[in-house]
Amino acid sequence: PLALVTQPDKPVGRHQTLTPPAIKTEALAAGIPVYQPEIIGDATEELRALDPEILVVMAYGQILRENILTLASRAIINLHASLLPKYRGAACIQAAIDAGDAESGITAMHVVRQLDAGDIILTKSIPIAADETGGTLHDRLALLAADVLAETLTLLADGTAPRIPQDPALVSYIPKLDRDHGRIDWTQPA
Repeated sequence: PLALVTQPDKPVGRHQTLTPPAIKTEALAAGIPVYQPEIIGDATEELRALDPEILVVMAYGQILRENILTLASRAIINLHASLLPKYRGAACIQAAIDAGDAESGITAMHVVRQLDAGDIILTKSIPIAADETGGTLHDRLALLAADVLAETLTLLADGTAPRIPQDPALVSYIPKLDRDHGRIDWTQPA
């Protein structure tokens, strides 16, 4: 990799200790330059100077604007933690568990200005266990994402990466989880 762009360090825990994202720590240990703009567009010139062929996005949390979408000479791809077009949005892992889905997975897709709406390149699925939690499924999907990324990069390098449009009739949007999603209504039976 030429560089990593990730979210800025954030206060964490009771003492609000400024903490870097785990991926930043890994990248720096591997000698990979790290950029942490508040807004991704603020790093446009730094990224343009790298002259990237491919940009890979995963769980970044910002919609990419045209100045970023035009930077890569070959493709900008997103690794999304659902089997698109189902569960576009932020809480797709939790949505699959909440819905009682039998499987989840990783979708590699081309990035467009709309949220998780690009053409699909590749999907890989895994079963959801009966006792699955958001954390355990997240961790298993992270391992799967590495395989999906490797295969997607091979398809892009070979020039054989498909562009499969998403069926609009199957699209569902999942909002970001907030504190209210974790509230228990104690008036309800178990």
